[in-house]
Amino acid sequence: MKITSLKYTENYCEENIWQLCQHPKLKDYVKKVLFISNENKNCAFLCQKSVTGETNVWWDYHVILHASRKGENLIYDLDSTLGYPTEFKEYFRKTFPFSEKQDINTQAHFKSIAAEVFVRDFYSDRRHMKDKEGNWLFEPPTWPCITSGDKMSLSDLFDFSKTSKLPILSLEEIQAGESVID
Repeated sequence: MKITSLKYTENYCEENIWQLCQHPKLKDYVKKVLFISNENKNCAFLCQKSVTGETNVWWDYHVILHASRKGENLIYDLDSTLGYPTEFKEYFRKTFPFSEKQDINTQAHFKSIAAEVFVRDFYSDRRHMKDKEGNWLFEPPTWPCITSGDKMSLSDLFDFSKTSKLPILSLEEIQAGESVID
């Protein structure tokens, strides 16, 4: 599967991953969508296309896909410079090498959602990508807004507070047992 053959629009990671979840070449994988953010909506990532070299990029959130089958444990991050896909442990080791030294307020946290639930329930009207006057901050995808679901909005996924409807995992919990695929 070549990245150039996938549906992709820069700055629309949640929609890119929603599309990827349905790719026929991944049908035999157990898939989990990982939504990455924190309560302050400010996480540092390395190895992202939007920056060069060893510079961090600070995302308010990012969405990736974890796919597993018969000994394969892969991360699909369409915005990463690490390769496509990247082995699970390598992805987290290279993308978040500084996490333990980081201020607790900027450490990445994760929500893990079964891909079939994400595809079925997620919806986005893309309003978060418009400024106060209604102008696009970034050009939207050519495909229509995702309206197939009505139970999981971007604001639900973006809630990393103690009252979040979905469980929140730390980087250490993700790395320790690769527990997102159970």
